[in-house]
Amino acid sequence: MKIYEFDQLELSGRRYGGNAGAKTGVILDDEFWFIKFPKNIRNLNNVQISYTTSPISEYIGSQVYKSIGIPVHETLIGEYKGKIVVACRDFCQKAGERLDEYESIKNDYVEGLEDKISSLSSSGNGSDIEEIKIVMESNELFKQVPELKDRFWDMFVIDALIGNNDRNNGNWGVIVGEDGETKVAPVFDNGNSFSNKLSEQQMERLLNDEQLFIESAYTNRVCHFEKDGKKINPLKYIESRKDPDCNAALLRIVPNIDIAKISEIVNDIPEEYKGKIIIGRSQKKFYNACMSYRYEKVLKPTYQKELYFGNIKTAEMSRTKEFER
Repeated sequence: MKIYEFDQLELSGRRYGGNAGAKTGVILDDEFWFIKFPKNIRNLNNVQISYTTSPISEYIGSQVYKSIGIPVHETLIGEYKGKIVVACRDFCQKAGERLDEYESIKNDYVEGLEDKISSLSSSGNGSDIEEIKIVMESNELFKQVPELKDRFWDMFVIDALIGNNDRNNGNWGVIVGEDGETKVAPVFDNGNSFSNKLSEQQMERLLNDEQLFIESAYTNRVCHFEKDGKKINPLKYIESRKDPDCNAALLRIVPNIDIAKISEIVNDIPEEYKGKIIIGRSQKKFYNACMSYRYEKVLKPTYQKELYFGNIKTAEMSRTKEFER
């Protein structure tokens, strides 16, 4: 795997938002890219590292999406200003293109929508999963671009696999062209995957304690989205098989997950570059162990149940229709 030198790149002048850390717009091969730096977390409680491992998380998470066949922004690992960083290709390359995130889409006026949402027991931050489902069924954009709803649920499943706990209203949406053409944006913002605030020593401890590992990889997982005012454990939500749209995403995604291929993505990354640590051995082992556990213990068996019981339900419906004839 190649590690890139970004110091000589021309600055693009483009600015990029988000709360995951500093970013710098650059020109790479005559295209717009931006460099994401690790975020300083020195002042956070109970952390043993000074900076998050978000650049490597962004890279691996994006490569996992790519391996499963989901459109995702391109990423490269390299060095910039003495730091190990990740470069991300800007998917708004054409003049006049813009990214409309769900945060703004959900604010489109729809008659009667507020009344439907007001009955929910949510924290009011717009991240309640039932509210999102209501918006997706009511908003005109979701009717015009039905793939956007599928993308949300596909991300929900894959984010559960990679432990991305920061998918939120501001990091998924659509690209709108100058002519008004609208398409689903590639997946982006995967830097909060893989417990990016843990030190290698903490990962080693988890790997050596089965109960603590299960708690970290599964039991105590939460994502940004809520239900009844509480954060959702996405793995348990998937296991419940109570959401038809989530079940449909599971059936789409799981057959395309190749754990051996994903493990190669992680293991192919050099451990260091010019004396700077990129990813430690325990870090690689921990990432692979977490994804393998989530796949083998949650995603795969739940997929098999949904496939089995879904086929039974389909057969019963067919028999009912035949009887009614």
